[in-house]
Amino acid sequence: MRGDLEIISPWVSQASTVLDMGCGDGLLLAHLQSEKGVKGYGLEIDEDRITECIVNGVNVV
Repeated sequence: MRGDLEIISPWVSQASTVLDMGCGDGLLLAHLQSEKGVKGYGLEIDEDRITECIVNGVNVV
């Protein structure tokens, strides 16, 4: 598991709602959705990263 996922994951409550600002490729939010059952959205400005989020199953704006 990526180091940042190990650090952030314990801070997020089970089944919570998350807004991931500057979500990059969406892997953090994808991880939280699968492991913690969170609902959420990513916010990203880079078009290539938005495509990666979609591939990773993340709702992104």
